[in-house]
Amino acid sequence: MKEMLERMRKHFDAQEKLREEVLDASREVIRSSARAIAAVHRGDRADSEEMLAKVRKALATLAEAVKAEPHLADSGTILAAYQEYCEAMLVQALIWDGKLLTTEELDVPYKSYLAALADTTGELRRHALDLIRADEVSEAERMLKLMEEIFELLMEFDYPDAILPGMRRRQDMVRRVVEKTRGDLTTAIRQQKLENALKRAERARE
Repeated sequence: MKEMLERMRKHFDAQEKLREEVLDASREVIRSSARAIAAVHRGDRADSEEMLAKVRKALATLAEAVKAEPHLADSGTILAAYQEYCEAMLVQALIWDGKLLTTEELDVPYKSYLAALADTTGELRRHALDLIRADEVSEAERMLKLMEEIFELLMEFDYPDAILPGMRRRQDMVRRVVEKTRGDLTTAIRQQKLENALKRAERARE
């Protein structure tokens, strides 16, 4: 009996240790991914890459945990970490390179990828508004086009929550974000056209 109890205690001690390692790594992924996105918005490539290096190191810990306990692969903690990493990578690639990375390129679960895609539209909207304020309307139009492409992609996944939790809610959210951004951009384009017309009129009077 004592030997059995000892084996059981060792098993649960290992489970507790693994759980703490997973939580610590997940927090690092989420924290550094957020900082990487902030760096992208600042245009700081070096800082963004530095943060993503930390993310990848923490993800390696999660990968080892999943290898040891395969049932963890579908846990909320693991999926959330991959989602944040995926969002940071997508934001960086879309804003700087105009490229939509695939699940294969990112090596992330499908659920995390789709959730990250939805959240990425919010970051693209933020960038588009920054561009509008900087009078870079054509570049803001490029962001809107990317957002529309993401929305069309997400609408291909019409599954119930039992299969793809939260997808319909995310689709509705992305639709609203795209519509608001389109409205803001339309206003900016009209304003730009009006300003250009006024400048032409002034030059004509000179």
